Amino acid sequence: MNSIKWMQSDYDLGLKFVTENEDLPKTTTLLNTGADVTVILPTGLPLYGLSLYSLFILAPIPVFIMSVAYFLVAFLLSGHGTPATLAMVIGGCIFMLWGLGKALQLLLSVRDLFPIKFFTTFGKEGVSMHYSRWHFPLQPRIAIRWKEIDSTRVIKALFVPGLLVGKPRITLFEIQAKNGELLKIPFHAKNETGRTLTEEIDKQIQSRSGVHL
Repeated sequence: MNSIKWMQSDYDLGLKFVTENEDLPKTTTLLNTGADVTVILPTGLPLYGLSLYSLFILAPIPVFIMSVAYFLVAFLLSGHGTPATLAMVIGGCIFMLWGLGKALQLLLSVRDLFPIKFFTTFGKEGVSMHYSRWHFPLQPRIAIRWKEIDSTRVIKALFVPGLLVGKPRITLFEIQAKNGELLKIPFHAKNETGRTLTEEIDKQIQSRSGVHL
């Protein structure tokens, strides 16, 4: 089976499982589909499918956030107002930004508007990532056979989509193939959870590839 076929087959199985199990905890990252395919979700990141309708619903919130931030910066640079007024304006803007951020997170959790369509899969033949060019402009979709894996590493990197939920720096589990191709598994987790997750991903890779990395 060539890489395109098994990559698409693994994705279809993963998407079917995720769609049928939308009630799983939001913190779940590794999902065993029971069909020899494991799905690795981009936990904590706003990587969802979009439609014109969902974009229309979403658009006002980032605009409001930028407007409040602009007003706050402009007010601070103006030098007007008493210390009490300054404190009230800053406090009010921070509260509004917090509220808008919570509203954005709540909206992104509505699966009818923002379905889960982007993730990584571990299958029988190999590992494959399924994202869009909005997430990874150069190589959003890559498949590497288990026997072709050369090395792995974990890094922290800037991730522009994470700005939507205030997470500009995320964890990337990178898998490099012998031909130089680089597959990236994105997620955002706190320190201890992140270490546990990377250890589990590494363990699965070693188990499936049969190679100690």
